[in-house]
Amino acid sequence: MSRAWPVEDVDPEASVAENARKVLAVRIAEYYSYAPVVPHPELSEALHDLRISAKRLRYTLELFRPQFGEAGDRQIDRVKAIQEALGALHDRDVRIALIGDELSRVMAEQSRRTRQEIAEASPAALVEIATAALRPPPDDPRRGLIALLGREHAGRRAAYDRFRKLWARYAGDGMRAELVGLSTSAVAHADPTGGTAP
Repeated sequence: MSRAWPVEDVDPEASVAENARKVLAVRIAEYYSYAPVVPHPELSEALHDLRISAKRLRYTLELFRPQFGEAGDRQIDRVKAIQEALGALHDRDVRIALIGDELSRVMAEQSRRTRQEIAEASPAALVEIATAALRPPPDDPRRGLIALLGREHAGRRAAYDRFRKLWARYAGDGMRAELVGLSTSAVAHADPTGGTAP
């Protein structure tokens, strides 16, 4: 997992709004540093790191919700949607790895067993062993694992497509520019004295 980018210029003497903008600027930069991996569905680990970065960005927006107002709320919803889409993709990656590991284990065990049978078989029995190895029976666990693996890969492709479309839609809606705007200007919000405060 990627480490969070440090926020080094927080000023304890500055206003919460000023420090919130500094933290947000770093989280935005960290999040968009992963933009080059978006077109590459095979980069599972980097896409997972993008998801973690999205969590950090979302939590920053939520923590400073009063400072970012309604515009911040809109970004929270967008980042959460991206995070959830990437979470669905990551869930598929985890299942694919687990099923693949189990398939490898079963195949290795069957290979070991076949080698042992061949070592102990008479020449006449070799044809039967070869036939059984090349045409596994219907209850062979490899069949189910291969079918399950195929479904998970199809589900992963669909999950990636959903994520990619969401990313493109938000890009077209100006998400990045809106986020940067939040990090560079104060959001006016109600002041208890009746005025507005940055």
